[in-house]
Amino acid sequence: MQIKTNQKGITLTSLVIYMMALTIVMAAMTAMSTYFYDNIGEVLDTPKYLGEFNKFTMFFVADIKNYSSATVTDTTIEFENGPTYVFKNGGIYRNDFKIADYIMSCTFTEEEPYKVGTISKNIINVNMQIGKNENRSVAQNVDFTLRYW
Repeated sequence: MQIKTNQKGITLTSLVIYMMALTIVMAAMTAMSTYFYDNIGEVLDTPKYLGEFNKFTMFFVADIKNYSSATVTDTTIEFENGPTYVFKNGGIYRNDFKIADYIMSCTFTEEEPYKVGTISKNIINVNMQIGKNENRSVAQNVDFTLRYW
């Protein structure tokens, strides 16, 4: 005579295996969620910082197309008989008016003149890092051409 056993239950071994699998899945989901929300924070701050670069560019392009020469140092651009741009205290100033904020670093350099036929084009490079900290910042490196006609 054979005794019939009921095999509808969960053994202790299978319960432990299920719990370990559930723990691994939850840990992976937590890691992915943390990574996702950290990156979302960076993406949300980016438009604000790019807006600061756009404000600077709006003023700077208008001036750079009106003047054919400028004196350039690391933190200052002084147009001949025109406005002066200065990087100081985390902002960029046009004369004494602050036009851009959240600037972590900014350097202005005068590039070698670029010749096209008989025309020489003077170029000013603007390299800036905009943001509140290294992890959440935007770097911009743009060449601007002074008026050449």
